[in-house]
Order: sequence, then structure tokens, then C-alpha cells
Amino acid sequence: MAFETLSAKEQEIVLRCMRATAAYVADSEKHARVGLEPEELERVIGEWPNIDHADENGNGFLAINGCMNEVCHGFRIVPADWSTWFDTPKAEIKAAYQKWLALRQASSGIR
Repeated sequence: MAFETLSAKEQEIVLRCMRATAAYVADSEKHARVGLEPEELERVIGEWPNIDHADENGNGFLAINGCMNEVCHGFRIVPADWSTWFDTPKAEIKAAYQKWLALRQASSGIR
């Protein structure tokens, strides 16, 4: 599976993207923007690193894809708050997202 192929650092980036998205995207918007209800996203975060993302319509896939997409292309974290969520530059997050997508042979965006 693609997630397990990511380095430990890249897997940590996935987790940080999910946590940041859980905090930044309003609960009323989570389903529209990530594809999951707030409690579904929290459940996937709680399962980390044992995320089942085999099914492109499953919660694990939607959480990884939706949250990484949001951090890369959706909401904005102001520079002063960036280090609260990430210890890597945005370019590294985008690279990890692209790597995961390539390993999955998938494209970004909500399903």
C-alpha cells in the first residue's frame, strides 16, 4: 500500500495535514471539502498510522487525499502559525502528496 511506502517523515506529514485540516476547516464544511464528516476524520486520525486507504471511496483514502489537498491548495496557514502545524516547508508537503498520489496511481481532489 502506498501509505506504508512513504518514509516516516512523509507519514508524519500526512498526520499533520489531517490534524491541521481538522482544526482549520469548519465542521459544517468538512464533508464538502474533505469528503468526511468531522467524527469520521477524527476516527481516521485516531487510527494513525494504521490507516486503511485501499478503497478510493473509503474514509482513509478520503482523509489523506482531502486533508493533503486542503493544506496544499485549500485553506491558508499564515506564516506565523506554520510552525504550530509543520516542521517542513509547504513544498515538501506538496512533494509528499504528489508521491502518495503517484504510488496510488490517483489524482487529487474530492471523490
